[in-house]
Amino acid sequence: MEMIKRYIKNNKGRFFTVLIFFIVFLVLFIWTNNNYNIYKSTIAKVISLENVYDKTEKGTNDIEEKYYIQTMVVKVKNGQYKGQQITLKNSYSSSMLMNEKYKKGDDLFISINENSSELSGSIIGLKRDKFIVLLIGFFVIALVAVAGRFGIFTLCTLIANIVAFIYFIKLYVSGKDFMLINVLMIIFFSVVTLLILGGFSRKNIGAILSTLITTFLIFALYKISLAYTGDLHYELMDYIAGPNDLENIFLSGVLVGCLGAVMDVSITVNSAVNELVNAAKSITLKQLIKSIREIGHDIMGTMINVLMFSYIGGSLSIVILKIINGYNFQRLIQFDISFEIIRFLVGSIGIVSAVPISACVALLFFRKGMSKNDSVANNSIADVNDSSRRR
Repeated sequence: MEMIKRYIKNNKGRFFTVLIFFIVFLVLFIWTNNNYNIYKSTIAKVISLENVYDKTEKGTNDIEEKYYIQTMVVKVKNGQYKGQQITLKNSYSSSMLMNEKYKKGDDLFISINENSSELSGSIIGLKRDKFIVLLIGFFVIALVAVAGRFGIFTLCTLIANIVAFIYFIKLYVSGKDFMLINVLMIIFFSVVTLLILGGFSRKNIGAILSTLITTFLIFALYKISLAYTGDLHYELMDYIAGPNDLENIFLSGVLVGCLGAVMDVSITVNSAVNELVNAAKSITLKQLIKSIREIGHDIMGTMINVLMFSYIGGSLSIVILKIINGYNFQRLIQFDISFEIIRFLVGSIGIVSAVPISACVALLFFRKGMSKNDSVANNSIADVNDSSRRR
């Protein structure tokens, strides 16, 4: 208890900021539990329900799946029929692949059939706004509690990037050139994220330049490889419903997907060079390159794995469902995983390229602080290491 009191005393500003966010999200959560009147669609709360087994059917791989019928009594919470009770039916399977299972207390969007003599309706879907507010609240409070004012800066960059992303999508829908929008989007994300988080400094300017050079290098390499190998079968991508600009849409996804990893590598290398030059004033070019190489080795492997796990996580559920439903592995790689593999490989090339590019940019920005005397540099670095050990 004494430790908690000491922590609060030493971090009063952060504690009160977290407390304010907690109160705000608590109020929002309570409001989203009772905000039925802001919706035009009819909402009803499940008062009681009964689950009854219906049948068992075999799938494509002879896997048995059980089906159930839910009979539920719901109370309308808004609109013309507010306060009235309706009996609804819902069918769901044990896998719940194409349907949902509901429980008592759930808020449902429903469609009321006004033509029948007795009031009836059908379920449209679950009202999820309170769960979204809860998740956002946990995220924001945890971020501010751990990172303090830098957490608030991170939230600012997220909000700015989300607003910009929506704006850029609207530009594309209105008929603007998609590749121009993509270029502007990448520049905006890079500049805004790094400047808000780190301010206007040499290391951040270096990180922005490194990010943009690396990203546009990836773009050039991708275009060159397509020129020699031919186009991909973009029409096989998931959720494609019309003759859109498929190549540019896919390329945009690849570039934006790896942008975060490239930014992380760029700022890490530029920050490290900045710290080394400031800490060891007489560091030589040789020593600096050696340090950058070690840093690159440390971050390269982890960032590539982060990228791989991100793409695996995004497609894992679909891949498993397709395997269960009879897809063979060769067909899966050819028509589904191939796009994820390309995204991963292009992103990995970006991460690997970001290390030497960031190193070159950082060396250009911080070359004035370097020494030509190796012996003096070694002594300076040793002094820095000794002082850090004593701490």
